[in-house]
Amino acid sequence: MPATKPKIAYKLTISYHGASFAGWQRQKEAVTVQSLIEGALEKLWKEPLHVEASGRTDTGVHAIGQVASVKATKKFEADSLLRALNANLPPQIRITQVQLKPASFHARFDARAKTYEYLVWNGKVLPPFLLGQALHYTWPLDLPRIREVLDLFKGNHDFAAFTSNPGYERASTVREIFDFKVQKKGELLRFQVTSNGFLYRMVRNLIGSTLHVGDGRLSLQKLKSNLHSCDRTQAPASVPGHGLYLKKVHYGAPYPKKLIPE
Repeated sequence: MPATKPKIAYKLTISYHGASFAGWQRQKEAVTVQSLIEGALEKLWKEPLHVEASGRTDTGVHAIGQVASVKATKKFEADSLLRALNANLPPQIRITQVQLKPASFHARFDARAKTYEYLVWNGKVLPPFLLGQALHYTWPLDLPRIREVLDLFKGNHDFAAFTSNPGYERASTVREIFDFKVQKKGELLRFQVTSNGFLYRMVRNLIGSTLHVGDGRLSLQKLKSNLHSCDRTQAPASVPGHGLYLKKVHYGAPYPKKLIPE
């Protein structure tokens, strides 16, 4: 009886334009990023392979640095697999890096933190090349007031007021935000938030409230009350998914704890 070939983990870093897909997670009657990558892998290995991502992204949400892992017998070197996968994927999905890891590596369980980015175009006219890639927000925004909000959200908090119902039980709605900042270049605002875990639609809900404070419709004191209430109905509406990007998944230092699952 021939010996079973040992398996390794392929670590995939993935960029995708989310407008074309019903999110990351495989679904029976929808085109998703996971299903397309698994389909490409099956062509190459001639057998079904399961891809595990660092976490799910919703319909319309983009990724610059999503990370996924697949455990398989070693059939390709890193560069060869990168080329082969991209040749079998639509142009809206690109594998930007492949790394060979021990079989014990797991994209979700080994992750320590994530960074998301949200783009807001704060001008009267949205440039057409930003359509579907940034939120067009025409209300005038006060940048110093926005930075006060971002400082408020940093640290350990119960973010129950800033999450939507995912349809499943969660052990806790407490998360730690390590960094939350905004950069303004012309009329483009680029929000970046890094945390040890994100609740369902948490980033979009945080940005929605931040913009309401920035345009003066919500006071900072009222926002503090919303945060402490742990009541989603007290906070403003979420912003749409097309301005959201999973920018980076962090492994190892400087984040000492494991990422809290979504």
